[in-house]
Amino acid sequence: MSRGKKIYYYKSGPIEHHPQLAFHANNILDAKLKSFGFEFIGDTFSFLEAKGVPQEVYGPAMKRLRNRGFFKQYLEDETLLHPSIESVRKVDFVILKPGSRASGGTTSETAIAHFFGVPKLAVVGSHGENIMDNDSTFMIRMMTDGPSLVFEKEIDLARFIEKNLETFKKGKPAIKKLIFELKSRNPHINDLPRPLYNSALDGKTVILLGRPGCGKGTQARMLQRLVGFKYLGSGRELRRLGAKLKILSESLATGNLAPEIIINFLVADHILRLEKFEPIVLDGTPRKIGEARSLMELLTFLDRKPDVFVIEINNKLALQRIISRKNCDSCDVSFMDHDQKFKHCPECGMILKVRPENANPKAVRKILNWYETEVEPVINFFDSLGLVRRIQGDRGRDEIFDQILNNLKAGAA
Repeated sequence: MSRGKKIYYYKSGPIEHHPQLAFHANNILDAKLKSFGFEFIGDTFSFLEAKGVPQEVYGPAMKRLRNRGFFKQYLEDETLLHPSIESVRKVDFVILKPGSRASGGTTSETAIAHFFGVPKLAVVGSHGENIMDNDSTFMIRMMTDGPSLVFEKEIDLARFIEKNLETFKKGKPAIKKLIFELKSRNPHINDLPRPLYNSALDGKTVILLGRPGCGKGTQARMLQRLVGFKYLGSGRELRRLGAKLKILSESLATGNLAPEIIINFLVADHILRLEKFEPIVLDGTPRKIGEARSLMELLTFLDRKPDVFVIEINNKLALQRIISRKNCDSCDVSFMDHDQKFKHCPECGMILKVRPENANPKAVRKILNWYETEVEPVINFFDSLGLVRRIQGDRGRDEIFDQILNNLKAGAA
């Protein structure tokens, strides 16, 4: 509801173990919307901050009560539901950034907005995985049905609001009308089609290996975005886990590999969640011979014969790419910035960062060394099973992608 000339909005995203990784703290929208004269009316994080109880204290305290079965005390200490309901009901629009797995807070706030007819603007990630991989059918419906629009990137949403700024300044009724008009003209406006989807690739398991900087992540994301593969990047999963486990993040920052038991768990957890028809690409995993044997045991049990591609570059090129690499946490992609010109992601506008292990010369040498000592035996293991195909990596990404895709199609014929 607009109050006078003020337009109010609410943000909702999954709670992270490290507050600074969460949507409430790490986004490009707030500054833009503030420049439009819009006012942020709150989210669960701001409620907790106002009470002097940060999320990293509140979350574990509530889990302790839950785990002990003290639900009356839990209800007395729970402070988020009613403020969320009241705030979402009052605002002119809600911005959602769901996680790929359903989050209780975001799901609740999406439901409140859905049932009270509040316009919902959902940011689902550059690869669409926050809706494509969401395990709640209700959540998918609420994000796309009614006065709801889906955007892949925050910058796309910011541009949409700016383009329709006069409408947004009129408040909730005008915003709803605009969304319904857009959906009437294009009923598929919220679709995220995979243009190169091919049913012959159903159930495929692709493993991409190669030296750091060879482009594994780029090719894996292209298979995800263009063909519809599910994506598993051990690096991304370990960074998420490292936000909770300090001992893990500190070890990774010095160039160490993660313990095999953690990798085996992460990989098995992802693969066992798949339907038989869903293809998946593993970006840079496995990296140790024990991990490779465990993975093959799992894939054999599931009747998933993997296609293993090794993207080959020499050590000199790998080093050049590592030291010039910058990463976007929002898009979860890396960019080569040889001249150190780029500060913001060209895809979404977020600040690009250099990961600790890439800024530490000793860690970089360790990373290159463990490729030879750990990963090459993994490649030899897969090669002994007749699974490896080698791809020259000193070419353009589209040329490499075409070769990978053509090999997959030929194998599926």
